[in-house]
Amino acid sequence: MAPNLFLTSYDLKLEFLVRSISLLLLLFLSLGNAFAGHHESDGQDDPSMIEVQRVVDLYMEAFERGDSALFASLIADDEMMITFGTDAAERWVGKRALMASFEKQISAFDVERIDISDQVIRLSQSETTAWFSETADWHVQVGGKTDIIQGIRITGVLERQAGGWKIVQFHTSAPVAGQIVEY
Repeated sequence: MAPNLFLTSYDLKLEFLVRSISLLLLLFLSLGNAFAGHHESDGQDDPSMIEVQRVVDLYMEAFERGDSALFASLIADDEMMITFGTDAAERWVGKRALMASFEKQISAFDVERIDISDQVIRLSQSETTAWFSETADWHVQVGGKTDIIQGIRITGVLERQAGGWKIVQFHTSAPVAGQIVEY
């Protein structure tokens, strides 16, 4: 059968529509494949990223173990650093003030475990600075009773120093239910 060389205007519009949809579908599938397997902490095999990941993991482990020596080894020796905790009064200037608070915290309660989720770690192109964010559920024991403090948000900044990667800033916050101010 010979091909129809005389297409109507409707046929041309339909062919254009089918080709456009096919092209958009192909583009969508290509983009989907480009981002498939994308994880928040890309570069996991990079030696610097592995070192940063280790420091971030040890940071939470120091709380779990109540290990002030480990905690101190991860924090920069900087008396100008500013750190925030979840309570309104928790603003510490300098490593000494932060360490004093850490000691008070580990004597006030036992951390059974900390479950981390939504962790993101990034490394600067120069590989001298890194930052992280994560959400933590703290399982703590106070007076023989276990409580779960859910959804604590933690962000921090690390810097490559002579002694390795050190935390130079972190901030923890507890989310409130709903919006404080509607927008």
